[in-house]
Amino acid sequence: MLEQNEYLVTWSVYILAVLGVMLVWWAMTRPLPWLWLKQPLRLLLTAVLLVPAPVAVDRPELAPAFFVYLLELFVVKEGDPGRAALYLVYGLGLGVIVVLIDAAIRTLFRHTRRNQLT
Repeated sequence: MLEQNEYLVTWSVYILAVLGVMLVWWAMTRPLPWLWLKQPLRLLLTAVLLVPAPVAVDRPELAPAFFVYLLELFVVKEGDPGRAALYLVYGLGLGVIVVLIDAAIRTLFRHTRRNQLT
C-alpha cells in the first residue's frame, strides 16, 4: 500500500481537484433562481465527493466513500457496498441538517428584516 507521505500527497491532490470541481459546480448552479433546488444539488455533489470511508474493514486507510462504493459494487467479488453507502448516507444526513439550519437562519433574518421595514 501507500506510505504515509504518499497517502497525504494523494489526498491533497484529490482535495484540490474536488475544490476545482466544486467551484465549477457552484458557478453552474448560481443561475438557478430556486434556492430550494440550488442547495440540495450543491450538497449532493459535496457529500459524494468529500465523504471518506475505510478502504477495507481491517485497514486504517480512507478513500472517498463514493469510489469505495463503486469498487465494492463492481470490482470486489464478495464486497459489501452497503458499508460505504452508510458513510454516504451519514454525510448526506449531516448536510441536510446544515441546509435546514441555513434555511431557518435565512427565514429568521428575512422575518426580522420584514418587521423592521414595516
